[in-house]
Amino acid sequence: MGLLGHFLKGPHPKTTLLLTRAGPVENPHHLLYSHPGLPLSREGKEALLALLPLLKAHPVAHVYSADSLAEREAARLLAEALGVEYTLLPELRERSWGAWEGRSFAEVEARFPQEVQAWLRDEAGFAPPGGESLRAAWERGKRAVRGFLEKHRGQAILVIGNCTVNRAALSLALPLPPEEGLRLEQDYARLSVVDFYGEEGVVKALNLDICPRSGG
Repeated sequence: MGLLGHFLKGPHPKTTLLLTRAGPVENPHHLLYSHPGLPLSREGKEALLALLPLLKAHPVAHVYSADSLAEREAARLLAEALGVEYTLLPELRERSWGAWEGRSFAEVEARFPQEVQAWLRDEAGFAPPGGESLRAAWERGKRAVRGFLEKHRGQAILVIGNCTVNRAALSLALPLPPEEGLRLEQDYARLSVVDFYGEEGVVKALNLDICPRSGG
């Protein structure tokens, strides 16, 4: 049943998914990272706390976050400021880069040229040596967020994720396959809002920001 069918059947309890991305992080050399990740920069902490006026417009019931460094710190900061509990979960981690972890794109291209070509041919299905494919991380994130929505029907929840998990969460409302995920920007410390009516989602806002900053 699509959205029209849900609306024709009458009002449904609204469940609100709030999404943000932990950062900016301390990554001056622009290295690939997943878990345990990198710490929040001072700018990142300030930017996340600046979201509080937007977040307080919603009665947030719980905060969910990856258990990586930046996300863990962001969850603590925002949950304490909102006065709610938070849960750290490995299911919300960024995709694992395996042997590419801690390397720049330039280094990866130089050291793994055949693998990079395979990546370009199959962006969603390719997994770096010892790592995880985009599709696998995408499905992992979708399953986790779907579970949060079922648990908190009629409430608002905040998920602090990363560029992969946040786009996967948005795909619960949009017909977005993983290989097209980069068409939806998910900047650091912005707020995206999706209202769910049963299983159907409506994207209300993308990348809200109190004080516009340069892209992260």
